[in-house]
Amino acid sequence: MPKSTIPRTFVFERRLIALRRLVLLRSSLTRFAAAGVLILSGCAGTREVSIDYPETESAELRALPGMSAVQGDDFYVQLISEFEFERDASRGQPCQDFGRSYQKGGTSAALLFQIRNDKLKLYQEVPALVYQTAAGECSFTFNAKKVYLTPWMRLDTAEDTQIDFSFVNSLNSDVDFAKLASDVGTASGVLALTGAGAGVALVGQLASGWMLNNENRSAEMTQADASGSQSRRETHSLPAAITLNNQGGIVNKTRFVIREISDSPVAILGTDAKALGEVRVHGALRSSLLMKINPDGLPDARDLSLEELWRSKMQGGSANGTLLKYIAEADHPDRPNLQPNWDSYKDVESSCRKLKVVMKDLGFNKFDRNAVLYYFLDKSADWRNYNVPGQQVLSGTVPNSQLQQYRAKGFGGCLASEDYETMKKMGLSVNSEEDWRGILQQTQEKESYFAAIRSVERQLTAAMTNSDPAVAERQLFPLIASDEKGTGTVLLQNHLADFGLEQILNVPAVPGAGIVATSAQLAQVFSALQIDALSCARPAFEQGRPLKNLAIMLFATRIGSPLAKGGALEFEFDGGKVERIAFQHPVYRDHLQNLRDYPDLGGCRVDAGFVERLN
Repeated sequence: MPKSTIPRTFVFERRLIALRRLVLLRSSLTRFAAAGVLILSGCAGTREVSIDYPETESAELRALPGMSAVQGDDFYVQLISEFEFERDASRGQPCQDFGRSYQKGGTSAALLFQIRNDKLKLYQEVPALVYQTAAGECSFTFNAKKVYLTPWMRLDTAEDTQIDFSFVNSLNSDVDFAKLASDVGTASGVLALTGAGAGVALVGQLASGWMLNNENRSAEMTQADASGSQSRRETHSLPAAITLNNQGGIVNKTRFVIREISDSPVAILGTDAKALGEVRVHGALRSSLLMKINPDGLPDARDLSLEELWRSKMQGGSANGTLLKYIAEADHPDRPNLQPNWDSYKDVESSCRKLKVVMKDLGFNKFDRNAVLYYFLDKSADWRNYNVPGQQVLSGTVPNSQLQQYRAKGFGGCLASEDYETMKKMGLSVNSEEDWRGILQQTQEKESYFAAIRSVERQLTAAMTNSDPAVAERQLFPLIASDEKGTGTVLLQNHLADFGLEQILNVPAVPGAGIVATSAQLAQVFSALQIDALSCARPAFEQGRPLKNLAIMLFATRIGSPLAKGGALEFEFDGGKVERIAFQHPVYRDHLQNLRDYPDLGGCRVDAGFVERLN
């Protein structure tokens, strides 16, 4: 029958028959394989884990903002071991033994880290991974928790930390690897409770006991090996986790790939190896154990107090341990007095020095030390005077001589310039040497400026209150005559009121820009006004800023004066000579608001009763 004439139902039936034959063939093969496995069930295979040679990745240790390089006092580091499962290790077929068995007692393996730091007197062995199998393929224990290999350490002490690792693989069922597995959980928390500089004060005894237990365990393993058990132990050293150099530093991260190897007793099945995951040894970095850390990595020491810091718990510290208790119980020859005589500069400075030394020896870095020192010293008035804000100085009345005394008490016996810079980086308000140079320079300039105002004020006051116009003219002429011009004239303006200035000067009009008046005309004006009293002179302000070489003073008039009550007189000067005089209204120069904002300015305080008299 031609191909085109074969019925479609016939083709479908033939394909169905072929499919049934294929299913029967596969079923037969499966029964045969299962029988083979049952036959081999009495044969013992082996299973163990292996560790690849460690790989190290290096990264640059970056400096914090505002710092050119990393120093050993900038950070804390804590070395940590973590295990990460291979992404595909847990995928695939469900676990089924199919009758397969392994050597009686199974196998055990462990990854142990030996840590040594002579500066901190820190010597310990920490289990990071334990693998233990039983007879079945699905019977095993795998313990690889996150463990802390060291406490928090400053970089300059962490650099000397030596880490060796041992990988133990044993077929000896007498070795107590179950005890070792439980130690993983213990190790994951022990070193997290120590705080900074653990080997100096807190952890020495604990670490010694921990090491002793591990030495006994190592002795047991060595004895088991000597008895002829099938076990292997290899030990290597890891590269330093932290290395400091002139450019900053290097951070090393080490990886170990962990593989499970199953050895079949049948040659055709061979050895099956699969990656379980990897152990990573790395360092966690922090710039502070006491304070919150900003996104840029710098600690924020603002809005704290000494009492808050004393009560604070260190990052990773014990639950019942406070900073105050930690310092107070430290076995140190320079025990500080935490309650000195705050009125005694020498006593406070000495206690500050001892507190600084103790905190450094206990392992605290420069940020935590200087935050505590700042709030410790803040109990002293000398410290607050030394760090008086520059803006407050410039707007206040503290003389330069007094500021020199403030500056002399800079706690140089405790703090260096680097300490002040560290405090600034944490947001604290302190004065560095550069700040003090600027403050004193501006104060000297301000005092010179006020002295020039006082000089002009005295000469004007003498002329304005003199009842003899001829004498007043002789007093005014040198005040308005300059060496360059020598004219003895001044620009006179009136923005105050219409009090007959034109009649006094015998001129047709005084425009808004003013007229040039001689010393005789000026003396005539002052005499006609009948000035009774004058205030001191103050710098004139505009939009909240002092105007250079511009001052203002208030005057009151007697009864019968063409100007009732009085007003304000503004004078502009340069080199001790007056160039312009203006009778001012608050609309042109709001001297009344300035009096409210700055009641005492440049040593000039205007009595409120005087101002009320003018109103």
